[in-house]
Amino acid sequence: MKDDMGFPKANIVDAGEVRIATYERGVPHAMKDAPPVLLIHGWPEIAYSWKHQLPALADAGYRAVAMDVRGFGHSDAPRDVGAYTIEKLVGDIEGVLGALGIREVVLCGHDWGGIIVWHAARMLENRVRGVISVCTPHMKHPPADPIEIFKRRHGDKHYFVAFQEEGAPEAIFEQDPLAVFKMLFRKTPPGTKLTSEMFYLVEHYKAYLAAGTPDLPGQVMSDADLQVYAGAYLNSGFHGGVNLYRNTTHNWHHDKKLSDDINQPSLMISTADDLFLPPEHTQPMVQMIPDLERVVVPDCGHWAMWEKPDAINTHMIEWLERKMGLRYF
Repeated sequence: MKDDMGFPKANIVDAGEVRIATYERGVPHAMKDAPPVLLIHGWPEIAYSWKHQLPALADAGYRAVAMDVRGFGHSDAPRDVGAYTIEKLVGDIEGVLGALGIREVVLCGHDWGGIIVWHAARMLENRVRGVISVCTPHMKHPPADPIEIFKRRHGDKHYFVAFQEEGAPEAIFEQDPLAVFKMLFRKTPPGTKLTSEMFYLVEHYKAYLAAGTPDLPGQVMSDADLQVYAGAYLNSGFHGGVNLYRNTTHNWHHDKKLSDDINQPSLMISTADDLFLPPEHTQPMVQMIPDLERVVVPDCGHWAMWEKPDAINTHMIEWLERKMGLRYF
């Protein structure tokens, strides 16, 4: 069943600690004997970010499931910062797999979803058959707390740092949820070079509100699609998403006991115009992932699934068909 925007209706499943909203296309036992694909969104996104991927994967014969990460959309959104550690996020994936009767899966993530799936590949190694990441590279464990690294490089206004103040950033975003997506969901302007000021997201949003939230060039989706995001955040609030960032230090300590190596076949889809996560950041992955393929989508920025859906779908499906093979479950 689909809603008015052509996206599947939410199926709320018990993932153990929380209820998670899932959205599915394809049949549970698809014609292809290949593992299902579970799609994990980033910030400030929702499962709807995979609007163009779900039908393409289903049409190719795969069971495709997107989920609202805890704190987003129609999933439960606990208030406690400690409810958003990487252990909790990966645990939700395991809970969803159990609720949907999925033994093994290919995980696909974008933005923060990429961080989650690279962790899940190691923490749920026996359940994850393969990994696809859009924009977000897998990185070696950093030598220092990432919050301190961002602070030294870019100052206290870097959004990872600014988001550490509990209650403040989400209160600002909640003044006008639609404006958040009008400001952020845009193409990278031609010729733009990365500067520290580009990371000052809270300050930019304050200025955008003060200017009256004018229309900006390069919007990557329709006004109706933007309204879907705004409505979702009116439901969930922004606290869950910002709490992901508040667990950066915790996750850094947790990661010390994980290997940097990824043993599953992996596809890294970078975009040429993503200033925050440029393709060159994927080079160290070659040393950590023996079965790695990297591709770069030209003329595309961070919101790749909206900017170049056909290219993203083609890369995903071609890799899935070639790498996952046929197998009975």
